[in-house]
Amino acid sequence: MKSRVIKTYKKAITGPCGNTLISYPSETLIEKDKIYTEQKVLIPEFSVPGILAKPELEGLTFHFMAFPTIFEYADFRLIDKNKYELLGFNGESVTEFTPELLEKYTEAMEIHFEESNEPATYVENEEDQYAKENITLLTGKVKWHFSNYLRKTTEEENEILYELEKEDELEYENFEEDFNYTTDYSLPVFKDENGNTLEFVCRIYAPYFPGTHYIFYSEETKLVRQFSQFPKRRNRKIYFKKTKDKIMGVLEEMSDPSKVLADPFYFDQQILLPKYSFPGSVVDKKFSGLRFHFVMAPVFNSALDFRLTEDNKYELLRFDDKSPENFTPEFIEWCNSEIDDYFNEIPEQSVYFTGDSEKSSGDLILTFGTECSWDQQDYMREKTEEEVQADNDAYHMNMRDSFQDNDYVTDLDAPELKDENGETMKFISKLYAGNVFGTYYLYFSPKTRLVRQFFQCT
Repeated sequence: MKSRVIKTYKKAITGPCGNTLISYPSETLIEKDKIYTEQKVLIPEFSVPGILAKPELEGLTFHFMAFPTIFEYADFRLIDKNKYELLGFNGESVTEFTPELLEKYTEAMEIHFEESNEPATYVENEEDQYAKENITLLTGKVKWHFSNYLRKTTEEENEILYELEKEDELEYENFEEDFNYTTDYSLPVFKDENGNTLEFVCRIYAPYFPGTHYIFYSEETKLVRQFSQFPKRRNRKIYFKKTKDKIMGVLEEMSDPSKVLADPFYFDQQILLPKYSFPGSVVDKKFSGLRFHFVMAPVFNSALDFRLTEDNKYELLRFDDKSPENFTPEFIEWCNSEIDDYFNEIPEQSVYFTGDSEKSSGDLILTFGTECSWDQQDYMREKTEEEVQADNDAYHMNMRDSFQDNDYVTDLDAPELKDENGETMKFISKLYAGNVFGTYYLYFSPKTRLVRQFFQCT
């Protein structure tokens, strides 16, 4: 039985030397296929010398590629021992990329555009194997993070494992599921064109290369098949710091808040105070041209509904269960008494913020992703067994997962998360700010342009 070998690699101070990993390699595709990197359909992430996987692969170089996340695997032909020819995705040949296909593919590459680093060389790190910047390479026996390609183990296979366990021969990452499941090499995805079984080469994890990625190889046909797996739920945080450069500013704390309200009455009467504004492109490329705003509201408010106008202003539709035409003088006075402090903090000039890669301050954070982590359980339900397992898998994938320790998940069937047509709204962002009480959440309906803002006490 093959054992697993896990090695970690750190960024080298000097240039390439010997058997090293190279990030963002430049020469990975044959000449005719370089167009795919120009079109952002493929991004070369790492080059790995074959000898790091096993001696028989000495002289070969394998490349880990970022490809559209709508596909489970990509096929390449290894040409002249170190370059790739793209064959296709999910077993389908590459066809001419129409503008519609390119838009679909680049949208599915968004997760890779969000993460980037400089080209670098990585050498084995024997001193600090748990440094968060480490690149992790697994060779020997494959270990999957999701169960797509597994079968149940036989009694004979389990007996071998029991004996190895007794002899203390099991390597790191031989988790308990090895005694129940193993890779099903009879599946068509593990066969080359001639029916030969593909050999596992290696698995890589890198902090800025989202997901976990696996390379299999056919010595006879030179077919390289790369599988990529991603957490089913994920989010990302952007920490912000002030900048004097308005052009570089991503987030704006507004000096003229009423400019983003279709009707400034709600600002003038100190009912609502728009505070932070940011472009939709920060959330997702498909929201380019839109602009979202976090609006401070009286602390007794739990939800606000707005219509995002064509000029990116907010038209107030509802304040909890109350429509604007039902705002009485008493209600407005009540709002005044619960929000007046924020009106004393409006800056004389707009303040701009840019991303803080050093995360030097936690005073202003926006969270984006497939869904948010709520501070309260109002719009949540208990996880299913499958969701618990998926979050555990995601944790093992990257050793960090904001959803793993929570027994609850966002209830996408909750009526509060539906738009007027009954369709589930998209999570936009969660705001944490040191100078703001509680936490604010934004959801959006692209079809109706409904923006729903939630507030929860922390």
